[in-house]
Amino acid sequence: MKRTRLTMSQALVKFLDNQYIECDGVETKFVSGIFGIFGHGCVVGVGQALEQGGHNLKFYQGKNEQNMALAAVAYAKQMDRKAIIPCVSSIGPGATNMVTACGCATANRIPFLVLPGDTFACRQPDPVLQQAEFFDNYGRTVTDAFKGVCHYFDRIIRPEQLMTACINAMRVLTDPADTGAVCLAMPQDVEGEAYDYPDHFLAKRVWHMDRRPITSSQLDRATELVKSAKKPILVCGGGVRYSAAEKKLLEFAEKYNIPIAETQAGKGLIDWKHPLNLGGIGVTGGKAANVIGRDADLVIGVGTRFTDFTTSSKWLFNEDRNVLVRNIFPYDE
Repeated sequence: MKRTRLTMSQALVKFLDNQYIECDGVETKFVSGIFGIFGHGCVVGVGQALEQGGHNLKFYQGKNEQNMALAAVAYAKQMDRKAIIPCVSSIGPGATNMVTACGCATANRIPFLVLPGDTFACRQPDPVLQQAEFFDNYGRTVTDAFKGVCHYFDRIIRPEQLMTACINAMRVLTDPADTGAVCLAMPQDVEGEAYDYPDHFLAKRVWHMDRRPITSSQLDRATELVKSAKKPILVCGGGVRYSAAEKKLLEFAEKYNIPIAETQAGKGLIDWKHPLNLGGIGVTGGKAANVIGRDADLVIGVGTRFTDFTTSSKWLFNEDRNVLVRNIFPYDE
C-alpha cells in the first residue's frame, strides 16, 4: 500500500480537494473552497496547508465566523446541496460563533462542514488563550456545543483518526435525506502532527446520489389514493428543488388537475402565474391555499416534511383527510 507522509491538516486539505458528487450522470466538485478566520487554533495547521498549495481550493477570508458560516449554508442551498464551502475557525468564541449556522443547516437539511480549532490534545500548554476550563471534565471543550446541532460530530485527537472522521463526515454531507451540519473539531497540536496516509484515502472519490426507485406496492397505494380523492391538493416543498422535480410535479398536477400550494422552501419552483398555483400555505400562506387545504380530502406532500408553518401546527388540514407523502417521482409516470 502506497503512503504519503503529511500533517493531518495537509491530508485534510488534499482529501477535501478530491471529493466529488455524481447525480443523474453529472459529476460536480463537492468542495470548491474554504472560508476561514485564522487564529492560534488553526493558522499553523489548516492555514499552513492552504498556504503551501498543491490543491485547487479557493480561500475566502471571513470577517466574522457567524456570517461566513451562514454564507456557506446559503451557498450549499443555492447549489442544490451539490457543493459546499467548509468553514475554519480558531478556538473559543471563534468556534462557537458558528453554532447558530450549524443549527440552521441541520434544521433545513443542508450540508455544512465546520472545522473549528480545539485545545491541545496533549494538554501540556493548557490553558491556552480563550480556552474555557471545565474542572469537572477536562476532556470537555467549547466545541462540545456543536454536538447538539450537528448530524455528525468528531474530535480528532490522533492524526490517523482523520480517515474515519472524513469518511463519516462525507457520508452525512452527501445523504439526500438526512444531511445537515458536520463538525470535525481539530486540536491545535494534532493539526500539525504527521502520519503516513494511504494514497487511496487521498485520491479522487466520487459520492453517488442515486434516485431511489418507487416499489410497485407504493405506486399502487398512491394511485388508489389519488383516484379516490375528490378534492386533493399538492404541497410543494424544498425537496422538489433539490431533486429537480419541478417539471414532473407540474406535469402531474396538470394531468390530474390538482391545485398546488407552496411551502416556504418550495416557493418559486412553480410559476406564480400558473392557474394551479395557489401560492403559500400555512401560517405564512394565503387564503386560497389555506381554504382549499382545509377542505382537501387528500393532501399530497412532495419534498416536504410538513413542519409547523406548513400545517399551522397541525390545525390546517381536516381530520378526515388522507396524507400522501411523495419523495419519489418516477421519470416514467
